[in-house]
Amino acid sequence: HSVYVPFAVSKENLEEAIKGAYALGIKGLNITMPHKRAVFDSICCMDESATIIDAVNTLVYTKEGYKGYNTDAYGLLTALNEENIVCDDKNVAIIGSGGAAYATYAAVSKAKSIHIFNRSLQNARVLTEHMKNYYQIPTFIYPMDEKPDIIFDVVIQTTGVGMGDMIGQMPQCAPYILEGAKAAVDLIYNPKETAFLNYAKSKGIKCMNGFGMLFYQAVRAFELMHGISCDKSEILLIKKEIESSLEV
Repeated sequence: HSVYVPFAVSKENLEEAIKGAYALGIKGLNITMPHKRAVFDSICCMDESATIIDAVNTLVYTKEGYKGYNTDAYGLLTALNEENIVCDDKNVAIIGSGGAAYATYAAVSKAKSIHIFNRSLQNARVLTEHMKNYYQIPTFIYPMDEKPDIIFDVVIQTTGVGMGDMIGQMPQCAPYILEGAKAAVDLIYNPKETAFLNYAKSKGIKCMNGFGMLFYQAVRAFELMHGISCDKSEILLIKKEIESSLEV
């Protein structure tokens, strides 16, 4: 049997914690904020998934040390497919340019075009320049108050606006970039329906919250740590069970 337990690790102790876990023979670890980039220095190598997203959320034990992976893009893509939200050859808008936006960009990397809305244009440029190394997709960046003359097929909200202290709020650009959209995705899963999704729903737009991404990134991490592929029907049963217990 395997057990999955949380460890609170400070920034100062990260390297020691990883070394200790390895010495103890811990087969896999999930890495959460704020360590997803700091952990680069404590691992032996990185999978392409982590290189592209420029962050590690899963470590797998190897003879050389821990190998770093990122399962977030896989999680989002699997959730989008399950909800029949198609981004391939579509115009996709991404709100935000933080870590979740990197994973989102990778997940929708077959889009016709990607449009990034962010308060800091500089951060959006850093994201765009990084992704140019891996994908050749026409990418455009805008400040939050700009209204481009284009209808987006899918709009994906990747910021923290709508949760915690910002509950009930939505990004400034949301109303006009949702105009005419076919699908709206918010990576927040608590609350279940953010102000952004509530607004989209009122316009008759198909909506999806972040629970599916959270669930499937965890499934992928489990598979990597155990070196297995999970049975799809079993996974769906577990997902339904969790959803009903959380009411997400």
